[in-house]
Amino acid sequence: MRLDIREAPSATSDEVTNTGIPDRYWTCALVSTFVLALAVRTIDLGSKSVFADELASIRFAQLNWTAFWRLITGSEANMALYYVLLRFWIRISDNVAFVRFLSVIPAVATVPVIYAIGKRLFSRPTAIIASLLFSLNTFDISYSQAGRGYSLAVFLVTLSGLYFVESVQEADNASAIGYVTASTAAWYAHFFACFVFLSQVVALLLPGVSRPVLIRQVRLMSWVAVLVTPLVLFAAVHKTQPLFWVQHPTAPEIYHFFTYLSGSGLKFGLSLVALLVAGSSWWLRARLREEQGHSWPFAFLTLWFLLPVGMVLLLSHWKPVFSPRFLVISLPAFVLLVSEGLAGIRPRWAQYSITAVLVVSCLTALPSYYRAPGLEDWRTAARYLEEQVAQPDAIVIADPAYRDIFEYSFRHFALELPTKTVIAGGDWGHSLTGSDHVWLIFCHPNSTDLASGSARLAGFSLQSRIQFTGVSVAEYVRSRPR
Repeated sequence: MRLDIREAPSATSDEVTNTGIPDRYWTCALVSTFVLALAVRTIDLGSKSVFADELASIRFAQLNWTAFWRLITGSEANMALYYVLLRFWIRISDNVAFVRFLSVIPAVATVPVIYAIGKRLFSRPTAIIASLLFSLNTFDISYSQAGRGYSLAVFLVTLSGLYFVESVQEADNASAIGYVTASTAAWYAHFFACFVFLSQVVALLLPGVSRPVLIRQVRLMSWVAVLVTPLVLFAAVHKTQPLFWVQHPTAPEIYHFFTYLSGSGLKFGLSLVALLVAGSSWWLRARLREEQGHSWPFAFLTLWFLLPVGMVLLLSHWKPVFSPRFLVISLPAFVLLVSEGLAGIRPRWAQYSITAVLVVSCLTALPSYYRAPGLEDWRTAARYLEEQVAQPDAIVIADPAYRDIFEYSFRHFALELPTKTVIAGGDWGHSLTGSDHVWLIFCHPNSTDLASGSARLAGFSLQSRIQFTGVSVAEYVRSRPR
């Protein structure tokens, strides 16, 4: 049986669609959503503190071509596509806001792609709600305002999803070329795009997909597999070594990831209601053999949403690879499922009311996001150290990888480094023989890191510990005999 998941032919721009709303109004709504997405992602773009990974992106992009090639082929193949783009982008300016704007562009470009997927799989109301929810999603906003490749990965996996649907629906060369290009680029933007690719493979095995469609799509996926072979070989050699810093996921961390997708509190509850409505509709359609083609979109998006999360959690039993930022690739599928649930709520007044409450809740959450210091509050930590540390004191940076961001923060915010004794890694005890006052700095520490740091400072007693966002500063004083 041929899979038929196409929307009914659209009316011309002067005609009225089956929703009773002229096409030009839908176009205006999409353009408004696009402008809104751009606005909320450019507000205070350069105000938050630069975090360590952002600075690493800038440093990578500033390397000469020989060193850069050695880096991405030797240890930093993940996000290689973003680093290449940033190399050209940063030649214009290395201003923090300008560097981050490179991430804003693909994030905003994702909005019409989500709309296109929603329109093809469901309806225009679902499409416009999905694009609006994505535009106001603080989880995506936070990483589209960061000098990292996450928003580029989200855009490319979403574009891959659109071309995947088009290729399944309409066997034409344009969708085939678009699918291979977008899917391959997504892998080079972030390794975790492979899980979205896997969800597409499974979606082809669902009831309703004809054999000719299956064979043709497998051929396209084979091309993608060939083109990403260098990444596969890199992963085979390095395994999870680049993710040495990731910890085993806990139940609260998994729960928080799902709240990041929707927002906490009321937004989380309303999103669950919408998912239940969408799931109920899917279940009813799946029970009817003649409706198999119409249940496929729900199954495909559910795979896209949950399969990456499930695979990452499964792999984390052997080696921790779970980090919410890596799984932002599931966000487009999530908002599409929630939006289809909202569009399916009856009566209409309930649909409009719940959707309006959810959108307003997303809008009211934005001010608190803008007030937040960012992923790592090095600015406040640096100002605190400038005020508290005296010249004879020593500053110890537990992980030498964070020395660069530590020193950059003092320079960037025009602060004076309060002491010349700054130690990064190595043998602390041997280096602290002349210091009676030590300030120990951790970035994203866990309880094991803090305990290990105290143990390595034998002969010192803990006086205070202050936790800034992502940065911990502990004060130690040498213990003296009575």
